[in-house]
Amino acid sequence: MALGAVLLLSVGCMNSRGSVALLDYDWTHLAGAERVDEGVRIEGLGRAIVPTEDAKDQTPVSNPPINLRGAVLRVKGDFALSAKLSRLESSPDDSAYLTIYGKLPLTQDEWRQDGRAVTLGLEGDSLIVELQDGIDDSERHAYPLPASASDEVKLGLARIGEWLSIQINGETVGLLDEPGLFDSGVLWFGASADEGSEYLLHSLKARALSKRSTATVADNQIPVFGAGEKAQPGSAPASLRRLAGKNHPQLYIGTAVAAIPLLSDKKYARILAREFNMVTPENAMKFQFIHPRPDRYAFADADAIVDFAEANDMAVHGHTLAWKEALPRWVTEQDHGAVRIREILAEHIATVVGRYKGRIQSWDVVNEPFEPFGATLRIGSPWYQTMGKDYIAFALREAHRADPEARLYINDYALEHPSPKSDAMYALAESLLERGVPLHGIGFQMHEDMTDDYQPVEASVFHDNVQRFIDLGLEVRISEMDVNLQDDASQERLQQQAEYYRSILELAMDNPAFTAFSTWGFTDRYSSLQEWWDTDGFGNGLIFDANHQPKPAYFSLQEALKE
Repeated sequence: MALGAVLLLSVGCMNSRGSVALLDYDWTHLAGAERVDEGVRIEGLGRAIVPTEDAKDQTPVSNPPINLRGAVLRVKGDFALSAKLSRLESSPDDSAYLTIYGKLPLTQDEWRQDGRAVTLGLEGDSLIVELQDGIDDSERHAYPLPASASDEVKLGLARIGEWLSIQINGETVGLLDEPGLFDSGVLWFGASADEGSEYLLHSLKARALSKRSTATVADNQIPVFGAGEKAQPGSAPASLRRLAGKNHPQLYIGTAVAAIPLLSDKKYARILAREFNMVTPENAMKFQFIHPRPDRYAFADADAIVDFAEANDMAVHGHTLAWKEALPRWVTEQDHGAVRIREILAEHIATVVGRYKGRIQSWDVVNEPFEPFGATLRIGSPWYQTMGKDYIAFALREAHRADPEARLYINDYALEHPSPKSDAMYALAESLLERGVPLHGIGFQMHEDMTDDYQPVEASVFHDNVQRFIDLGLEVRISEMDVNLQDDASQERLQQQAEYYRSILELAMDNPAFTAFSTWGFTDRYSSLQEWWDTDGFGNGLIFDANHQPKPAYFSLQEALKE
């Protein structure tokens, strides 16, 4: 038998009769997981979110993988979970964690809002039980494992009324308040370990504990809908994607997409498939999400978005390959040397672009190369520090090598006005084209604010500024649009927001060089404008509200596309 602890979650002398075996469902889409004869092998990827690009003294926020395309448990009343796991003989002190989510977390570039969950972990000779209820409301309990834990230990976790029962070898070691972590009645599972650790998950079962309780499980599959419903006589007007396809087929109507709501919020997925014909992975393809260790990738979330797009007849715009931000510490903090840094970037691009060759139509190869509101290139990235400005041409050539058919973009913000920054981007694009570098287009992010003190760029000003890029022979796309109303979401301001959205869409509709009109998300419920510390707060810059209801901005886009 393998050394280390074997975890068996049970309640008293409960047997397995009436239980559901969760490992009989799909675990092949969990990052770091591999199906083996003994069950599921879990490898610690060390996936984490770096808080900010400059806060190198801050500890990265752990972002463990979740089995979004596997077993989902629906419970009512009292229930128990049982599992068996073992740490490997070669590493008996490795960590091992199993997390049960009642509410899934929310992640963005540089922050993670924790959901509601219970994590059971083996750390050394202790069982760790952590209850997570929001951002700061967590409690951690430690229970010593018996001496026999080197061979086997029986543990129990159950919700009984308002309590969580923790057992070791049939003895109750903890009775904890259950602060509503599982009130949703829908449970998701994550399995992880510390970086470099690994373990075997032999079994995972669930059981209702009374005749009035229920515990049922199903595989969570990629949702498939009709590709933009057809308007019937007397029905509501057609969707944005259907109107664009009919009246403006050269222009994709796109949005950024996150894997967690895509696979857990059916209304979100349904609106997405109905209204849009292009998706951009919001975070799932950024370096720290998809490449957490030098020799390990985490493709599960990105795969889900691409699979969803294909199943629902949508194009994919990849985001992003070479950026100063969202880099894991193994890239930024190790002394790799110039040759190795070039190899890291080339290998990363070849692997990520190569995996989706022929499936992703276009890429933000280089993201935000310039200072926020300046005309100079950002020098802080390992790519610039190693190659100088030539890293941009290097990345574009490597992406073209990996997929010669993909359209390649440079993407940045604060380009919409005539300014030193937009002048610098124009000069960069012109230089790359003169050198024969495979650059096909520029992405204009269009993150706008609409307040009493600030009004966004007028469409006519943007038109005149963008035309010079088009005259170079480049495609252009509105890549990440949102219109932040800050603290004033009055009806008057919502109408102004709607009129502004429409003015930018009409500009794009009228010019065949525009390939996409894409918002940075579509519902305020999952907006990146939300502050990380406010679990109940929502942004207000998108075209659907926090309840997935269309705002005036949605109807203004719909009216524009009819013409």
